[in-house]
Amino acid sequence: MSTTEELEAAVALLAGCRVVEFSRTLNIAIVGFRGEDVEKRLHAQCPFRVTHREQILFGSVDMRYRDTGDAETAFDEYRTKYDRQARQLTGMVTEYECFVESAALGAAGTLSIRLDGPLTVEVFPACAGRSVEQWRLFDWHTDRHVVYPDSADR
Repeated sequence: MSTTEELEAAVALLAGCRVVEFSRTLNIAIVGFRGEDVEKRLHAQCPFRVTHREQILFGSVDMRYRDTGDAETAFDEYRTKYDRQARQLTGMVTEYECFVESAALGAAGTLSIRLDGPLTVEVFPACAGRSVEQWRLFDWHTDRHVVYPDSADR
């Protein structure tokens, strides 16, 4: 179980991390970060978006819209508008070494992660169920995870 203090502390540790990945697995948005000695991942099962200034580059709803090929198989074959934009942005942030400038936990589990660029990753929990996981932040390849809401990890 993750307390508010544990969530805040874990989110704050993102500051200074390098952004290494935007992707998804099924309908879970993924953002990868690399710190000095650890890789971290954010998995968002709730509404998620990446913005550049006032423009939305892509968001979780874009997983529903095909980019190429058959609309019936685009999601399963990772050929959605989300997938295309995530691949493009991953290429840009890895080539130009994009870092987290600040990261904050907001009201009702919202996350705002400001990156170089000016890019922002935003996560918006949208389910009233206290036992339904909205997002998780964890050290890659370890059992150190924080989960919002705190009761979802029981």
